[in-house]
Amino acid sequence: MAEQVASPMSAERFAELADAYGGDIGRWPQAERLAARDYARRAEVGRVLERAGDLDALLDTYVLNARHEGLEGRIISKLAQRSRIRNWFRFGSAGVGLVGIGIAGALAGSIAIAVLAPNLRPDTSVMSDGTSTMFGDIGPDGAVTQESQ
Repeated sequence: MAEQVASPMSAERFAELADAYGGDIGRWPQAERLAARDYARRAEVGRVLERAGDLDALLDTYVLNARHEGLEGRIISKLAQRSRIRNWFRFGSAGVGLVGIGIAGALAGSIAIAVLAPNLRPDTSVMSDGTSTMFGDIGPDGAVTQESQ
């Protein structure tokens, strides 16, 4: 496969490519190689390629440190722990909210009875069929006597 002919290379473009891709023109983008080789033959670019080659050599000597044993497991465990806490707040707090709603409903019911029937005694039963309300007293034998109001 033949290399494509690119536009003529300038000194600035050549220096940019050398800085970005290093001193070996073979590592440069294929579309730029032919023009770069042509420019290198005609111009004095030895210093530019030498400087880029020095940087390449320095980067080639870089060695990655050995990875820490167990680090991956510790990271995953921390992420899982945070997920459990988030899920509790997301779903567990819904139960707390439902309990709060239940308590609010019970209080509202108690207040409504106190306002609507202030003379109601604790031993009185209340029944309603939607049209009328029946109050009854619970006698000593457990029988309920009904009064309509």
